[in-house]
Amino acid sequence: MAGQARRRGSDMVRAARSLSDLKSRLLAGCLSAALAATASTALAETAGPVDVPAGSLDATLTSLAGQTRQQILYKAELVANRRAPAVKGVLTSEDALRLVLQGTGITVKRTGPNVLVLQVASANDAGDGAGRPFGGDGASDLGGVGVGSVQAALLDEVTVTGSNLRGVPPTSPLIVLDRDDLERTGQTTIADALRALPSNFGGGAGESFGVGADKLSRNGSFGAALNLRGLGNNATLVLMNGHRIAGSGSFADFVDISSIPGAAVERVEVLLDGASALYGSDAVGGVVNFIMRRDFEGAETRLLAGTSTQGGRSQAQIDQTFGRRWDGGGFIVAYELRRQDDLRGGQRPFAGNADLRPLGGTDQRLTSAFPGNVLLPDPVTRALVPTYAIPAGQNGVGLRPGDFILGAPNRYNQRQGGDILPKQTLNSVYLAGHQGLGGLELAADVRFASRRYKNTNVPRPATFTVGRGNPFYVSPIGAATQSISYTFANDVPNPTAYGTSDTLAGTVSAKLELPRGWRSEAYGAFAQQHDENRGGGVVNSVILNEALGNTPDNLATAYSAALHGHFNPFNGMAGGGNATALAFINSGTILARSRDRVTSVNVQADGPLFRLPAGQVKLALGAQARREAFTSESSIYVATTSPTRSSSLDLDRTVTAAFGELQAPLFGPDNARPGLQRLELSLAARVERYESFGTTVNPKAGLLWSPVSGLIVRGTYGRSFRAPALREVADPAVFNPQLLALGTGRVVTLTLSGGNPDLKPETADSWTVGFDWKPEGVPGLALSATGFDVRFKNHIEKPVSANQANALQDPTLSAFVRRISPATSAADLALIQRLLADPALSNATGTFPAEQYGAILDNRYVNSATLHVRGIDVSARYRFDLGQDTIALAANATYMLRYDQQLTPTSAVVERVNRINFPTRLRGRATADWTRGALTLGAAFNYVSRYRDDLGVRIGAQPTFDLQVRVAPPKRGPVAGVAVLLNVRNVFDRDPPFYNNSLGIGYDGASGDPVGRYVSLQLTRAW
Repeated sequence: MAGQARRRGSDMVRAARSLSDLKSRLLAGCLSAALAATASTALAETAGPVDVPAGSLDATLTSLAGQTRQQILYKAELVANRRAPAVKGVLTSEDALRLVLQGTGITVKRTGPNVLVLQVASANDAGDGAGRPFGGDGASDLGGVGVGSVQAALLDEVTVTGSNLRGVPPTSPLIVLDRDDLERTGQTTIADALRALPSNFGGGAGESFGVGADKLSRNGSFGAALNLRGLGNNATLVLMNGHRIAGSGSFADFVDISSIPGAAVERVEVLLDGASALYGSDAVGGVVNFIMRRDFEGAETRLLAGTSTQGGRSQAQIDQTFGRRWDGGGFIVAYELRRQDDLRGGQRPFAGNADLRPLGGTDQRLTSAFPGNVLLPDPVTRALVPTYAIPAGQNGVGLRPGDFILGAPNRYNQRQGGDILPKQTLNSVYLAGHQGLGGLELAADVRFASRRYKNTNVPRPATFTVGRGNPFYVSPIGAATQSISYTFANDVPNPTAYGTSDTLAGTVSAKLELPRGWRSEAYGAFAQQHDENRGGGVVNSVILNEALGNTPDNLATAYSAALHGHFNPFNGMAGGGNATALAFINSGTILARSRDRVTSVNVQADGPLFRLPAGQVKLALGAQARREAFTSESSIYVATTSPTRSSSLDLDRTVTAAFGELQAPLFGPDNARPGLQRLELSLAARVERYESFGTTVNPKAGLLWSPVSGLIVRGTYGRSFRAPALREVADPAVFNPQLLALGTGRVVTLTLSGGNPDLKPETADSWTVGFDWKPEGVPGLALSATGFDVRFKNHIEKPVSANQANALQDPTLSAFVRRISPATSAADLALIQRLLADPALSNATGTFPAEQYGAILDNRYVNSATLHVRGIDVSARYRFDLGQDTIALAANATYMLRYDQQLTPTSAVVERVNRINFPTRLRGRATADWTRGALTLGAAFNYVSRYRDDLGVRIGAQPTFDLQVRVAPPKRGPVAGVAVLLNVRNVFDRDPPFYNNSLGIGYDGASGDPVGRYVSLQLTRAW
């Protein structure tokens, strides 16, 4: 029932340039135009051309909203059966509304810079302002919770995230971000804007895959996910218009929000509370609901270009939106094309060299080096220790035992040539339409997105055995065979990862007005995510063993040692190896495809039951059936003579649910008394049945209490759950040999991975208590605080993944480590031989004799004992006029009190707050905006508190500053009709705080931003 569009004025310079031209010229050529526009339009007249014909009041308001770039919000019955006169002229939005609403008895209150709310004139409006649309004081007392300029739009026809009832504010904390709020974050994508929220933890699935942020390594397609409260990407439920979206990643357990076109988003609602009673599984940490644009009139073009001043990560983007609105219906189509360049590790001093000593750390370079190192087992720990270095500067021919260097192993910079952020290109389109037919409204929408990516990976270390079958063989100790740690980085280009991530989703819905204020809604939704990941330049162990002379020529491979020559692992001259043999060795490939589908049918109805003295008791009832299906297949050419289908999955399950929600106003305007201006109780419950593990019941209760005008106190309790992902239950077992750190050496370890058919759903009891206060004596001030407490049971996780590289020496993971000594124990030898003979063994990561194994690591999914998270969210906003200027101040922060983890029932409880890979104690952001006429200048301060790594070493705090210039569209001049947005993020170009990362990069990929100062320019024109 609300319309919004953007008005920009007359013609702008056509943007028919290519993306490369846009990227190179916008920042250079348009920057001067933007600054000129800033100076010339700071005091520009805000009135613009308005031309709306006479007609129904609903259609007139929709057209007026589009022409004046305002959100005009109102109840359906407020404008029903009303007519409006024609209005034409050069007018401000308020002047135009006065003419449209004159004599209707409807008043208007401005609740935000571009938000106008229509209401019936009350007795308080009598006097000079009676009957005039803007006769009130301009302050909104509609209440609500959270932050964001559209929070006052909790009207009878609006259903917000956190409730299935129309016109009912949720008792849970809710953040509402409209398009202007998202732009004010200074981020160039909606995904980055939401990931920057203080309540979101940056760890988990993100573009920085491969630098330590995603410990589960499920995000091979480089998507971007949310992780509210740090409870995991799979504990944050993401919706679009209230409907589920298909999952992404190799387990389809998170939603890739980077594929959602920003041009089509009206607002984003973030519910910071468990909500399984309303939405079912996954709504543990919270719910993020993307509300897409619906009523749009005209066209809008947006161009954006940005780059880091340190180099790399340039971005170019084009958005185009078209829409049409008519009496009772309308449609919108939005398209987005976005390209982001990669960021190479070598472009940042803290990410291109694994020797971190110049930054205050240690030398993290690997001993899998070029030239290589000869490994010998430690007699006590059985760890393979680099003992003899192959000398550099010689070609490996005629090398003698005495030429090896004892006790000074070679080291290699494993970060050489690798990317820390990938190159990505997104094409995304959204199409939606709706039509009213009396009391029936039909609607449909469809979304398609295709994202392509390419990432240059770091070289993978290699450990192999070589013997006398190699013509260049020599041993420093006279052994018949020996193990060598090596890297092919100087022999061949870095391996690459590339692929596509395609999204297809659609919804068809119908809403029917029923007698006595009830309304029913039914919809069918389909969502599909298809990921294809490819890797090239991988070592093929079959050909490697041929080239080393360990095995005779295999006629099934294209390589022949007799024809192409042997590989010489003793070469110490870069570029001096057998190029032909090396090309065959590194010809391995990996191909993985996955598809996740979610199909659902939902019916529900809501309306008033009966009336209490304080108001109507409202009820919502509904049912849902959902089908989840996941398929995957992979073809690997790393340990076979040809590409081989290694595994495939075809999994599905059906979920049925019934849900209900009741809201009862106990005290309100009609029966208020001192201390009880308002008291509302809400109850909700959802029953879901999974064919795989049974039925779960999840209740929720909430209370809103207003003791005095302007103050709302709220509290909630709810039980939430997350069903195990399909692959977490049914993934096939995989056994991988690995070399894991133990002291100064590395132990050959067999890592057990795979699903767990005995997994149970994880459950959580969530509590929130908070308040929202708008002091009547200080107009424009709003304060809010919320305490939250979440207690998990049977939390599903892979505990080893949090610190797998150091799992053998991490005491908290001792329950998942079994130390063995096959060389001295017959029982251990029999055990490891049995595991190595299992079909689940994968040789992709190397082959080692059974006697060399020193540990077995269990990295399978388990229901850990408990997880207890507690913290506080706070926010403040103050908007006031100072002469002809408007000042807007805001701040919000999350303070984490505890994050207690117990991995097994017998293990100790470990406090994880302020530890690497877990949420920091404090995250916050404060902003200040100054507006005069068409010009707005903004500044922001972002802060992430200091924390510690696994050794207790302090990682510094992260304070950064942002600046923003916004210019509303002038009506005349060289840039007439063009809105300008200039952002400078991280103004002082502050590097992320140093972290002595064992991966060889000097920052924390979960909390640190490697981009540095980033400058972007956006031009928007509404037609």
